[in-house]
Amino acid sequence: MGDRNRKERIKDKIREETGKLKLLSWKDRLIYVWDYYKPQMAGILAVIFVIYLGVTIYHNLQIDTIFSVYMVNCDSYTVDDEALLADFTDYAGGLEDNEEIVIDTSVFLDEDDSSYSYAYQMKFTAVLTAKMVDVILADPDTMEEYAAYSYFIDLRDILTEEQLAEWSELLVYLEDQDGESAPYAIDLTGTAVADEYGLYDDTVYGAVVINGENIEMAPTFFDWMFGE
Repeated sequence: MGDRNRKERIKDKIREETGKLKLLSWKDRLIYVWDYYKPQMAGILAVIFVIYLGVTIYHNLQIDTIFSVYMVNCDSYTVDDEALLADFTDYAGGLEDNEEIVIDTSVFLDEDDSSYSYAYQMKFTAVLTAKMVDVILADPDTMEEYAAYSYFIDLRDILTEEQLAEWSELLVYLEDQDGESAPYAIDLTGTAVADEYGLYDDTVYGAVVINGENIEMAPTFFDWMFGE
């Protein structure tokens, strides 16, 4: 009798949860499941993170990524990724066999405590951990957050003297984890490429990641962004 009652309670619970889900949109269903099963989902996403990290490292061993840019929180729905990548690849002088340049517009980071936000954060953490990010483009709030963890290089250490002189008024001073202020970013709002491809509707900064393995191409990338 006890087992039968327990089975009935389980069935009733399933019917109750199914009824709730039927009233929600697909997006709301995902959010509901995330909120209800957050501990289990967090564990699953952690496993996905480990797998993704392993795949990215393996891929990095097979293909020589000579430069990578992550355009965080950009208007990716309207951006022609292939044209954008081809444009910069041509500007940079093309590729040799087994080489690639990565321009990723798929990462969205915000304060929303949803499965979407958590998954994007895990993906971005994975590529940062694997040292597969050289340059980041993002909105000011995101840049301030990452600067506060000392993720960026002082642009005075990587830009040419000519670039520093030309872009002096566009350098953005941000505070690092020690509270020290330095030009860790550059304002790319309204640059030729940003406008041509509709990358961002609002202010966008660019920064060079401190542990990036191919940051030497960053000055060339910024020249391209400005249409020079």
